[in-house]
Amino acid sequence: MKVNRQQLLLGALLAIGAVRAGDWVLTAAVQGPLDERRARTSQLEEEVEKLERVLAQGRRAGQKIQTWQEQSLPADTEVARTLYRSWLLERIEAAKLQSATVDSGSPTSRGGSARALPFTMRARGTLDQITRFLFDFSQAAQLHRIQSLDLNPVGGNGQFDIALGIEALTVPGTKRTTLNDSVTNTSLASANLTDYQVISRRNIFGVGSQLMDPLRNTFVTAITKSNGEPQVWFTLRVSDEVRKLRQGDVLAVEDFEGTIAEILPRDVVIDSHGERWLLSVGENLADRFAVPPTP
Repeated sequence: MKVNRQQLLLGALLAIGAVRAGDWVLTAAVQGPLDERRARTSQLEEEVEKLERVLAQGRRAGQKIQTWQEQSLPADTEVARTLYRSWLLERIEAAKLQSATVDSGSPTSRGGSARALPFTMRARGTLDQITRFLFDFSQAAQLHRIQSLDLNPVGGNGQFDIALGIEALTVPGTKRTTLNDSVTNTSLASANLTDYQVISRRNIFGVGSQLMDPLRNTFVTAITKSNGEPQVWFTLRVSDEVRKLRQGDVLAVEDFEGTIAEILPRDVVIDSHGERWLLSVGENLADRFAVPPTP
């Protein structure tokens, strides 16, 4: 049986059409829904991740709110005002500050239903006492902050007037009825007060620095004799102290330490860690003059 060319071509076209129809059926009936399902799955996964992020943020916010409530002043603003004022006065007394006054203003809103109580504190003391107060304030488990600080020297006796503007918060939902002294602030560079006492030793504020510098305030005020032996007098103005030393005695002031090597009619020579220093009557330790060592 003979098959002509037209029949062969027609058969080939029909076969191609059947293949393409099958591809169309596969794409329309199987691949299309599968792609849609995959796209929907990807979308759902993104929505799940977004919800997980929102939930995580909510949990963190809840933890913050709980921490704030633990450090908040009591919800009753009048009770909060009385307790916090007493707490401030206790910290002032612990730091041995003098002439203290604490005033408070009217509460104001601070986001949502949180309320802020403003306080103004004034006192007088040395830099060491002020440093102690500020350290205790920063370490305390209170929801408060210092908004302003003014520090002014009083005369030449190393005293300063300090004025603070303070804001303390009361957070909705707090059940706290008292204030405590527990330490929760770990953001400070050090948890040891001694690490901050360099402030009082060096007076880094630059206010009356020469008045507070122990070396600049240690003067040779007299050279005399006691029981026939020469004696040099050092006056420490910072502590209002007079030290009367003989040859061989040790003079220690701040980070300076030396041995009295010679006492001359108007001068004194001090040996300190392999160096020799000369001071005359009327001069202070910061102005000491280096001299060659004894051969």
